[in-house]
Amino acid sequence: MRSELAYLGMLCLTLFLYMTLALSSLAPNGVIGKMSTTHMAAQRNVFLRQLLEICGFQNASPLGLRIFLYVVLLLLVICYFWAVHIFLRRPRGLPSILSVWFVLNIILLIVPPLLSRDVFSYMFYGKIATAYGRNPYLVTPQRFSADPLFPLTSLYWKNTPVVYGPLFTLLSMLLMRLSGNQITLGVYLFKSTAALFNLACVLLIWYILGKYSPRRRAFGTMLYAWNPLLLIHSTGGAHNDVIMAALALAALALLMQGRRRFGFFLLCLSFMIKYITLILMAAYLVYLFRKRENIRGWLRDVCVLALIFLAVFAAFYAPFWQGLRTLSPILENLKLRNYNLPAGWLLAATGGLLGLVLRLNMRVAFSVASVLCSLFLNAVFLVAFAHFSRRCRSERDFPECWFLVTLAFILTRTYFLSWYLFWVFPFLCLRRWDGLSRFTLTAGTLTLYFADLMPYSA
Repeated sequence: MRSELAYLGMLCLTLFLYMTLALSSLAPNGVIGKMSTTHMAAQRNVFLRQLLEICGFQNASPLGLRIFLYVVLLLLVICYFWAVHIFLRRPRGLPSILSVWFVLNIILLIVPPLLSRDVFSYMFYGKIATAYGRNPYLVTPQRFSADPLFPLTSLYWKNTPVVYGPLFTLLSMLLMRLSGNQITLGVYLFKSTAALFNLACVLLIWYILGKYSPRRRAFGTMLYAWNPLLLIHSTGGAHNDVIMAALALAALALLMQGRRRFGFFLLCLSFMIKYITLILMAAYLVYLFRKRENIRGWLRDVCVLALIFLAVFAAFYAPFWQGLRTLSPILENLKLRNYNLPAGWLLAATGGLLGLVLRLNMRVAFSVASVLCSLFLNAVFLVAFAHFSRRCRSERDFPECWFLVTLAFILTRTYFLSWYLFWVFPFLCLRRWDGLSRFTLTAGTLTLYFADLMPYSA
């Protein structure tokens, strides 16, 4: 009886916190919910405006709202780990997991984009192609500064061509056509798409665990489905990382069954959303090499998979291809730096020391430090990649291998945003619950606090 009351109390508090977060996101200064047409509609609604005034959100200062946000996020994390503790002792079934997931996603769906304005850049890139007939891989939003999306777009993306894969660009074009290039409808279409792919991740985790680790099925599915970082950055923020993760999980489910070609095809589709999937493809090729019966057979398999990759690459890049300059925005984007993780701290410390000891100009010092740190961190990643790939002895080891290589990749990058954990968390939920899983889940979920800190630094 007491355990059921604790479970009910956890659910009620979680629901209250998400509703509070949703209401605070309508505050007119755009600190929590990023400024959009939804704010304008809320201000025109007498009931919502009065409710915001009664709760103190209408005239709250940016600092006050940010402190409030951090308190709510901390309480959401506490409630989440309360749920983890409950599920460890007494797991619930898929209907219970999905019912909570649906309620929380409905709340997050109707609010403005949370903690990030990336969805407006997605919309703008789609609109550049559909409304203006230009190539978003070559033309930036800056060329269309009179467009109503322009003031809503983050400063960095205003003068940056699209850096995502062509499959996501085509999806953005489709959603903008469906919205009639209307901002409000476009936001809800992007958020709904993210929610659907997030649901696909939940169901795929349930399916994979049910097939290979039934005892951890409910627990692992809940770890993903109720995680506040994943909920806020998928349905709340409409980040495309969830699409990449869903396709990677679908590929994993097929590859674990030995369906190489179709599974690799889905990995290629994931790569066409966001290029991080390249390291998963490389890990799979290393696995095939280690399991080869002879070198000729391995080369034949690699040639078939290479043809699949080239066919997918050619098919999706065909509408946008203008030579190698089509890929230049991706290379330029690799220069981004911030200081959210130890790799970024190493860069900052190295740059500072070079400037202090060698009396270099700080710009020069940090340029040299960037090169040195990149060489060192990439070497560390390659060593870790080789080590973890060698430990993959069968298809059932794929989730563990993919978790470790993506985690190693993130930890050796000098640029990190909290929604990048979509690259790691789905595979974490498929592995055993040990000290590494607990630490990664806890530390990763707490990076919600990084969502608004130094998002784009060169």
